[in-house]
Amino acid sequence: MDTGAMDHLIEKKLSSTEVFKGRLLHAYRDVVSLPDGSQATREYVVHPGAVMVVPLLEDASGSTRVVLERQFRYPVGRVMVEFPAGKLDAGESCFACAQRELREETGFTARQWAHAGVLHPLIAYSTEFIDIWFARGLQMGPRNL
Repeated sequence: MDTGAMDHLIEKKLSSTEVFKGRLLHAYRDVVSLPDGSQATREYVVHPGAVMVVPLLEDASGSTRVVLERQFRYPVGRVMVEFPAGKLDAGESCFACAQRELREETGFTARQWAHAGVLHPLIAYSTEFIDIWFARGLQMGPRNL
């Protein structure tokens, strides 16, 4: 795709102010120049990125099930059913994070891995991305929460 054909959509940062700095998230308020020359404010959260693993568990009959887990999620005040997932540690590859999260949260390791793609779930106000992996050939071991 010719990126020059999209120049009329590009906003340029003029200034940036850090609004909040926490252990996980950083929030910023930027002033940007719009393509028509006017200015606007953009608020967004910087996130280190995360992975999500879809563990596929095959049984002796040839049926395949997915492994899910329950976790309490403070922001919504509920126990949620979800795939094993977690944020990237500094310098950690997405694949290493996927392996770590599967082992930590379920106790499983996998013999086969396939990369499914990258999801940008909050693109309007966050840099967060979720790298999605499929895991097969699961072998049970100890959990490492």
